[in-house]
Amino acid sequence: MPQPTSRPAGIFVTGFGPFLNVTDNPSAKVAEALGLPYQVLEVSFDAADAFVAGLDPAGFGCLLMIGVARGRKHVCPELFARNQIGHTKDVHGQDRFGPIEEGAPLLLEGGLWTPEILSFAIDEPTIRTSYDAGTYLCNYIYYRALRRFPDRRVGFLHVPDVDAIPLEETIRIARLLVEKVAASTPADK
Repeated sequence: MPQPTSRPAGIFVTGFGPFLNVTDNPSAKVAEALGLPYQVLEVSFDAADAFVAGLDPAGFGCLLMIGVARGRKHVCPELFARNQIGHTKDVHGQDRFGPIEEGAPLLLEGGLWTPEILSFAIDEPTIRTSYDAGTYLCNYIYYRALRRFPDRRVGFLHVPDVDAIPLEETIRIARLLVEKVAASTPADK
């Protein structure tokens, strides 16, 4: 499995590949366009588990995961992950309905999207913070990563379909967010 090649303070990015009727997932294109170490993940529970389990926490300071949220009209930094999976099957037909982790906290707060980082969003009409990362693979991997890396800054970013916001605009917003994250990350963290 590819590992982040940046220094520990660096940002490692993920996007997702195709699933359901999303044949060209914009999250993969955004992840690639950021110019940071990245990996495009298969939209499957097993792939998400393998990625989180295999990722070396010494290789990154921040983990930014990106996924598409069909039907949304904004780029959405997700503030929380919930310990819940819905009934949507992954690309292998697997359905894991119920809690992600029995007995674990119902809600985890991400550590990437601080008020300072999001303060510029007031002037960006295409950004809306979100309190609901859904109940599919985006929320699943977010929750898993927050549990596995409690001492790292972990966040999730939902991007809309390209028919809601052109890909170039989504990439511009994602770059602004990454610049804010990089500026707020001490070199030794």
